[in-house]
Amino acid sequence: MTIKFPLLLAVFPVYQAWDLYQLAVSAVPAYHWVTEAAATAAFISILYLVIRDRKQASHAFEALKKSADASARALIERNEGAQQSTRNFLQSMQDQFDAWSLTPAEKDVALLLVKGLSLEEVARVRESGAKTVRQHAANVYAKAKLEGRHQLAAYFFEDLLAPLATPVKR
Repeated sequence: MTIKFPLLLAVFPVYQAWDLYQLAVSAVPAYHWVTEAAATAAFISILYLVIRDRKQASHAFEALKKSADASARALIERNEGAQQSTRNFLQSMQDQFDAWSLTPAEKDVALLLVKGLSLEEVARVRESGAKTVRQHAANVYAKAKLEGRHQLAAYFFEDLLAPLATPVKR
């Protein structure tokens, strides 16, 4: 069984009040009575300060907790916003791939090339031959009327800096 801190501290003033009463009804020197009264007043003052500081700390903790909760919610919202932005960007890429009439394999290769993979890495990821990937890449560049992987990547990254537009048929 645990005893609460304020309850434990409240026992002393009650004892001191009883002790002061006993001193008042008995014949003791006045300095003893004054000393006991001063000690009781000092303890009550210290008790007040401790309780006040605990309340202030509790309020500060609650404010900090609310701030941390607000920060966590803001982080979740930012992450959701970033994920939605990524989904929108990928959808915009897929729409453009459709406008260029790319096959599913060509779309896959184009996406991996935009992500920065080399032709050999694309071949490993797709578990296909390097020559097949080269042919798909060449088909993508021809259908998009682009000269290579750098222009392909630039085509989509420029969209990140510009407002969303409808896919362009080349």
